[in-house]
Amino acid sequence: MENQQQPEMLPLQEAQTTNGSFDKEKIARFYKQGLPALLKKFFYEPINGTQTILSEKNESSYFNAIILMASTMVLYIILPYIMIGEMREYVGFGKMFKVGLTILLLMLVISLIVFGIKSISGKPIFKNELLTGAICGIPLSLLLIFIFVLQLFAKDSLQLDRISSSFEAISSFQNVGMIAALVMLYVFLFLLNIVQQSLKSAGTKDAYAWYLSPITILISFYITTKIAEGLFN
Repeated sequence: MENQQQPEMLPLQEAQTTNGSFDKEKIARFYKQGLPALLKKFFYEPINGTQTILSEKNESSYFNAIILMASTMVLYIILPYIMIGEMREYVGFGKMFKVGLTILLLMLVISLIVFGIKSISGKPIFKNELLTGAICGIPLSLLLIFIFVLQLFAKDSLQLDRISSSFEAISSFQNVGMIAALVMLYVFLFLLNIVQQSLKSAGTKDAYAWYLSPITILISFYITTKIAEGLFN
């Protein structure tokens, strides 16, 4: 089984060297080779592929985690800053930086809780468990990109002066709301699956992983909200 899976993981392994340093060439190689391979495995094999990624216990998992977390944080700083448009004059870049830090904090909290659960039955290494929270950044990034694209279309297609009747206006907003709710549901399910596969990769029983994954996500959001309120308010 290991010999069959090894060729699939080569792009991820080639993106890093064994010393674990963060030089420009390694980062560029990760975005060109490692990240596409990781995304392909994540989306094409959402169960087995995700579990395989999270089962890696080497220096590359730490490298991947740091780059993914940093990328998600930057995305949550830049895109909202672009989206607010003229409001940038009043909101400022500092507010958007806090948004990015909050998302980073969420990923760290998820990693910490998963690390705590795994510590009950084993001796996990927190540096390796960072990948769980980092992978959660993928669906979170998709949610933000969807909102960004939706806003671009909304400027042209959802203006009331271009809609012939109030009924059509209500219908358009309802359709957008339904699509947004569906995307948010998918993102939440992605997060549940990531935590569940992470727990299963450590030998947690399926039943325990099934019930602990939603609790982990909900508690992570709650803790992150409370910490962010204390830090930024």
